[in-house]
Amino acid sequence: MKKILVPALLALLLFTAGCEKPPENNPPATPDKPAQISKPEVAPDKKPEQTSESAPPETIDKPKPPIEGKTPPTVKEPPKESINIKVYYPDDSGMKLVEVEREIFIDDSKDKYTAAVETLLEEPPEENLTKIFPKNAAIKSVKVEKDLAIVDFDGAFLKTFVGGSTGEEFLVGSVVDTLTNFPEVKRVKFLVDGQEIETLSGHMDLSMPLERMSDLTN
Repeated sequence: MKKILVPALLALLLFTAGCEKPPENNPPATPDKPAQISKPEVAPDKKPEQTSESAPPETIDKPKPPIEGKTPPTVKEPPKESINIKVYYPDDSGMKLVEVEREIFIDDSKDKYTAAVETLLEEPPEENLTKIFPKNAAIKSVKVEKDLAIVDFDGAFLKTFVGGSTGEEFLVGSVVDTLTNFPEVKRVKFLVDGQEIETLSGHMDLSMPLERMSDLTN
């Protein structure tokens, strides 16, 4: 009996030893496959809701076209008043001042006194008349205080005026006689850049206001 049991035990031990293998000889484990995420089923008769960001261009609000028959409001210009005045230009022979009639337009931005003097800066259309002011002459302001008109010229006016005694007299006379045609104006004072001046080119005293120069029109 013992002779049979011993060989059986040895066979069992050998079988058990053959089944056990060292850990390093075990084959690497196969990595698990990533779990598949199931997609939510969408009913065939329903579409996913669209946000404002994903909305197609045609769903974005567009500016409404103007209503037919209505025009946008226009900005109204201040009303202008037209008056006729008399101004004076030197004749082309340099002998006297000639009176001519002009139409001027006045509004809130320009009074009749400024418009009258600015007319003298323009080239007269009459063939027998000439402009005495230099091309770049500019008026800064014309103010009337009681019976005194104060004409303020830009500083470039003195630098570009090259007239002699006759030219200076006609230039001053054309302004004085034009402004004193307004009944309320009796005297005219000349300034340059807001400062009083003694003369334009050394021939006339402009330190004091001047009255109408009627002798230049006769």
